[in-house]
Amino acid sequence: MSVTPGRVVRWVGMAAAGVAYSVLAHYSAATSAATTCPSLGVAVSLAPSLAILLGLTWRSPAKPAMLLLCAVVAGLLWGYWGALEENFSWVYFLQHAGTYAMLAAVFGVTLAGGRQPLCTRFAEAVHGSLTPEEVRYSRQVTLAWVLFFLAVSLVSSALFFFSSIGMWSIFANFLSFPLIVLMFVAEYGVRQRTLRHQKKHSIMDGMRAYWKTAAARPGAPSDTR
Repeated sequence: MSVTPGRVVRWVGMAAAGVAYSVLAHYSAATSAATTCPSLGVAVSLAPSLAILLGLTWRSPAKPAMLLLCAVVAGLLWGYWGALEENFSWVYFLQHAGTYAMLAAVFGVTLAGGRQPLCTRFAEAVHGSLTPEEVRYSRQVTLAWVLFFLAVSLVSSALFFFSSIGMWSIFANFLSFPLIVLMFVAEYGVRQRTLRHQKKHSIMDGMRAYWKTAAARPGAPSDTR
């Protein structure tokens, strides 16, 4: 995939938006703003979920039903806004720890008997047919990601319940994504040493394959070759 100015601007914009959200989330949850401006915490903590809901509504062929759902959600937010202002840190926590636990489950279920490990599917999207050694390695990588996602979720939970909200926020907002990048880099290095004869592909190739495969229709038959 060629790099064009439009793609560069888009990726830079997405990165800037991600950083801005992390800074705003930390500010709203772990500083005096948590008590002086709780509405900001509610708005920022709910922003990702509401953005997903609006995106699904925009793309849905059943727009009237989705618009009705949006109206119901708006009504619930209006009615329970006060309770959310007192407990919005829980929204942050459940989104963070819950997302990583869900990712661990998504990767983990593909390790069950008879299923194709998720990283094997990603590898096939990049390399085509795989050797037995590559299949075995990609299964191990799938397990590594399961353990990684579980670890992040457990650390998030431990910090939230047994440490300060400031410590939890630093981990959730500023360390989680760099840890994912570090995991990609570490896996790439191990792969270069383990699969020396495999055709070289960049980390970005793997990430593109990830998004391409993740966007595929769930339950679609995989090419086992």
